[in-house]
Amino acid sequence: MEKNLISIIVAVYNVEKYLNKCIKSIVNQTYHNLEIILVDDGSKDNSGKICDEWAGKDSRIHVIHKQNGGVSDARNYGLKASNGEWICFVDGDDYISLNMYETLYKNRSKQGITVCGYYVVENGKEIPVPGINKKLAPKEAANLYLTNERQSVLNSNFTYFGSYPWNKLYDRSVFQGVEYPEHKKFEDMYIMLELLHQSYEIRFIPDCKYYYIQRRGSITHQKSIQVDSLDARLKQKKELEEFWDIKDKKIDELIALSYIAILRKYAINPYSERIKYTSLKKRMWASLNSIGYDDFPLKIKLKLLLMHIPDLYYVLYSLKEKLNSGS
Repeated sequence: MEKNLISIIVAVYNVEKYLNKCIKSIVNQTYHNLEIILVDDGSKDNSGKICDEWAGKDSRIHVIHKQNGGVSDARNYGLKASNGEWICFVDGDDYISLNMYETLYKNRSKQGITVCGYYVVENGKEIPVPGINKKLAPKEAANLYLTNERQSVLNSNFTYFGSYPWNKLYDRSVFQGVEYPEHKKFEDMYIMLELLHQSYEIRFIPDCKYYYIQRRGSITHQKSIQVDSLDARLKQKKELEEFWDIKDKKIDELIALSYIAILRKYAINPYSERIKYTSLKKRMWASLNSIGYDDFPLKIKLKLLLMHIPDLYYVLYSLKEKLNSGS
């Protein structure tokens, strides 16, 4: 491990359109003591070639070419190859402010995590999601994380403190014994509470320093993806109780919303998916009956009620689609 060195791990897969801008924003950082690890996860376009070209220009850049294994596998490769005292992540289709790492390093948290704000970039418009100015112990940060996640899911918006790793500076020690789960989506949710638990302090700064590109056609609408989200929430519920003895209705609400998200996908085509829908619905109600849902907000209760009547949901969904298409 090299003291004061920041290892930046960039997972790269078929992002040739965005990659030059991403890498340029990293190599031009005002903080120079960087190790830039580009993990080409079996790209089928020119992304791997672009990585190699940049490595020839800047000695701080190291390129790993590997078979496609998903973003979790790419990040794990990067973590194992890294030598820095500090760890950061960037997605290959995003970019960062030129002083992002200088700002994060000045506000670094020994044996902890520093979190900054960011911009959501959609259709050329930059929407700021500023952070806060605060220092929290891990248990307090876990409660704040739950509040932010609940708000994000209920209102379909972005929050400054989510599972995503790209707006954070990690002390290397918090990753000790922790790896991203392979072959899972929502991989960040699976390890978020482990990282908080291994931290001494979580520091927040309001500055927006990361630019997250919001692209259409997100894969998070697939049913298999939603199942991973549910599994991650169930893991989080267990960890909240084990790590900090937190028994909070917010995680129960998030579990219910994960069930609803899956059931909604099956209900869109209720006839061909009827068996799966019925089985999953039974699992959902067994889980909810065990944790209790009387105190859930009315908005969630109405969604749960609608899942009892998949044919009605299908009709309402079809009507909404027709209205949106103007037909």
